[in-house]
Amino acid sequence: MAEKKRLPPWEEAKLVFKMQEETRKRKLLEEDMQQRRGRAKRAAPNTSDELEENRKRLRALQKRIDEEDDR
Repeated sequence: MAEKKRLPPWEEAKLVFKMQEETRKRKLLEEDMQQRRGRAKRAAPNTSDELEENRKRLRALQKRIDEEDDR
């Protein structure tokens, strides 16, 4: 029966480091995906302040367009 060879400490350390790096990268990727999903869900403004601000900006743009059309 074949016995398992024990890895030298430096090889074991290299493997442990590689596994930790993969875990860290996976965690960062998952966090990034959650942030993207969170941003995608919020398509419209939620607060009345944001809605009012958008209405003001729309009125100002419409006014500018009307003034340019009159020229």
